[in-house]
Amino acid sequence: MKRVAIFLIPVLLLLGSAFQKKPMKELTQEEKSELVQYLKTHWKSPEDYVVSKFEEFDIVFIGEYHRIKHDVELIHNLIPHLYKIGVHNLGIEFGCYEYQDKADNLVTAREYDEDLARWLMFKSFVAWGYKEYMDIYRKAWELNQSLPEDAPKFRVVNLSYRADWTFRKEEMTQELWDKVWHKGDPDEHMGNVILKEFVEKNKKALIYSGSHHAFTHYYQPIYDFENQKLIRFNKNRMGNIVHHKIPEKVFNIFLHSPWSTIKSFDEHSYPVDGVIDRVMMEFPEKRVGFDVKDSPFGKLGDEDTYYSAGYDNFTLSSFCDGYIFQKHFSDYEGCTVDEAFITEKNIKEAIAYMPNPKARKFLTTPEAFIKAMKNDADMKRRFRDLE
Repeated sequence: MKRVAIFLIPVLLLLGSAFQKKPMKELTQEEKSELVQYLKTHWKSPEDYVVSKFEEFDIVFIGEYHRIKHDVELIHNLIPHLYKIGVHNLGIEFGCYEYQDKADNLVTAREYDEDLARWLMFKSFVAWGYKEYMDIYRKAWELNQSLPEDAPKFRVVNLSYRADWTFRKEEMTQELWDKVWHKGDPDEHMGNVILKEFVEKNKKALIYSGSHHAFTHYYQPIYDFENQKLIRFNKNRMGNIVHHKIPEKVFNIFLHSPWSTIKSFDEHSYPVDGVIDRVMMEFPEKRVGFDVKDSPFGKLGDEDTYYSAGYDNFTLSSFCDGYIFQKHFSDYEGCTVDEAFITEKNIKEAIAYMPNPKARKFLTTPEAFIKAMKNDADMKRRFRDLE
């Protein structure tokens, strides 16, 4: 079951997501006023909000939905802000730790090597050819170019490892899964890299990943949707592993994105019944980061979300510590596909390392890969049933 959960996002890569429109919850004037007033009193831009958390915490996790342009651009914006407060490290899910020497060379070289950035992202995942993610390295390089020669350099630390998807077949055995995940559980690997590179060296770091990897105090349900039954909790996500070691020094921030429903993982709705979306209508075109823990937002519940499975009293504070809202779903844009990411030179490797074996049958040309990646990043289509 754990293997299936880990593989879920790659499987959905070419299938898209099916959304069923769900209306936002109606709020009383008193409920809305409390939340609106809290934001007015505690307002911070997303950049200032993230930076402020390092006053108290050493490791800040920031979890995303994936392929949303403004989420990755927020990370771009944060790099110089982090450096100013003495945080010189960014850990990312979207790169392989075995190539860390190449990543370090890339962000400290005299000239920026765009082809190396492509190569690093390709080795991480052959269908992740999005410019904004590759530009994380570029933004770190630009910062390092601006620093005095003897100043400490900003690092982008790759947390993942390269799974061997050539062993992924339509019919899988445990032996084959062990060959795919040849270095063990990917969350354990990422958590251990964080402990090794940052915690054990007493270094602060921002960790950027998919939201499920970033869970800290929250335990993700392994859920049987067909029978509507909790199987168990996954207590071994990347963020969980670090939280177990230094519980008082980690903080989790969720980037606003749809939640799966209790009916189906592929059916999505607004987080906490759309209360945050409704409140943010009071602040047109505003971006904000705010606390969930110890705030009125923390008390918001949602019985219809998958994330409530197994919890007697699920609230937003059960799920995350902080929250960032940048846009309403109708305004979301997907990341930009790099047309040079898949070429005749790497197409055979791309096909062989495609996680979905069925997709290998029709992803046979660079053009097909590019089209599929654009389709996956089409947020207007994916979020078409959300306002």
